[in-house]
Amino acid sequence: MQTVLRYLLMLRHVPRQPQKIDVNTLRKRLSEHGIDVSIRTIQRNLIELSEVFPLTTDERGKPYGWSLLPDAPLLPVLSSKQIQRIAMTGDKALAEPVSVKLRCVSEIKKQLEAYPLNESQRLKSIGEGVLLTAHADLTDELIVWILSHGAKLEVLEPTELRSKVAEQAEIMHRYYQT
Repeated sequence: MQTVLRYLLMLRHVPRQPQKIDVNTLRKRLSEHGIDVSIRTIQRNLIELSEVFPLTTDERGKPYGWSLLPDAPLLPVLSSKQIQRIAMTGDKALAEPVSVKLRCVSEIKKQLEAYPLNESQRLKSIGEGVLLTAHADLTDELIVWILSHGAKLEVLEPTELRSKVAEQAEIMHRYYQT
């Protein structure tokens, strides 16, 4: 879905002729939205988009400039939040990271230190266990990461994540019932 988001943001920043935008400027604008891709990727994407949208390139001088044809139908103006929602499918992720709290057994503390969930992860000893806190997107990848630790950790917050992990654990349990 990252590709869809990138395409939508690129289209949002390409002006109508006679104005134009070069690939380096477009790369900076994408970077402002947290999308870091190479100039070559942007060039390829613009060529792909020009097969579907009325995009043209001015190759009379370098850097080449990209623009929408003047008589092109208006593309809908979407906010960044709307673009993020379009790029996300189903319940794969929320637009913003949420605070995640996990209760972990102390025996996996060293593993969690060596292979953290992400850079925002914090560990705190509590009783005979460890409290892991972090900010993360609610993605399928997060659920897989949690499930990969089996019964060695428990989701405390948010309740939405706790429910999704419990649902997956219940489905798994049904597979192994005899």
